Amino acid sequence: MNLTGVFINAICVFAAGILGSIFKKGIPERIKRTLMLALGLCVLYVGIDGIVAGMDAVLLVLSVSIGAFIGEAIDFDDKFSRLGRYVESRMPKNEDNIADGFVSATLFVCVGAMAIAGGIESGTKGTYNTFLAKSCIDTLVIFIMAATKGFGCSLAAIPTLLYELLITLFSGAIAHIATAEVINSMSVIGSLLIVGIALNLMEITRIKIGNFILAPFVPVAVYLIGKLF
Repeated sequence: MNLTGVFINAICVFAAGILGSIFKKGIPERIKRTLMLALGLCVLYVGIDGIVAGMDAVLLVLSVSIGAFIGEAIDFDDKFSRLGRYVESRMPKNEDNIADGFVSATLFVCVGAMAIAGGIESGTKGTYNTFLAKSCIDTLVIFIMAATKGFGCSLAAIPTLLYELLITLFSGAIAHIATAEVINSMSVIGSLLIVGIALNLMEITRIKIGNFILAPFVPVAVYLIGKLF
C-alpha cells in the first residue's frame, strides 16, 4: 500500500483552486461561460471513455438504483452543500459562491473512475501512476473551474484527501478477494457518474450526483453477498 499519490492529488487540487481563484476577476463573464462549456465537454469525454469498457447491464442498473436510493435517503448532495455553505459563512463576504465551487469541485475530483482506479492501484499494487495522471487532469480542471466558480474549489482538497485515503485503505483490505470484473464494474459506474457531472457543468441537467456516490461500491457488496450464498 502506498499513500503518496493521494497526498500529491490533494495538494494539486488545493494549489489549482488557489491559482484559479486569483485569475477569476480578470476573466470576462462570457469567457468564463465558454470555459465551463469547454470543461464540460472534456469531462464528458473522460466519462464516456471510461464507460466503453462495459459491464453487466443488470448489475449496472442494480448498482445505480441502490446507490441512488440510499444516497437520496441520506441526501449526500445536501450534506455537501451544507458543508460548503457552513465554510462560506465562516469566510469573509465576497461575490464568490463558495458552496457551489466546493460542491462542484469535490464531486468532479472524488466521483469517478480515476479516484477508484487510483485507490485500487495504490492499495493493491503499491504504485500511484493513476493518481499522478489524475493529478494532472485535476490541476487543469480545478484551475478552470476556480477561475469561474472561485475560492471554494480549493477546499475540495480536504474531501479529496479523505475520500482517496478511504478508497486506498479499503482497496488494500479487499485486494485478495475482489475479482477484476468487480473492479472494472466499480470503474464503469464511476465513469457514468462523471458523465452526469459533465451534463451539470454544461447546465444541461441538475442531477444530484452526490446522491449517487455509493453506486460504485454496490458491485463489491453484491460480490461479497454472492460469496456467502
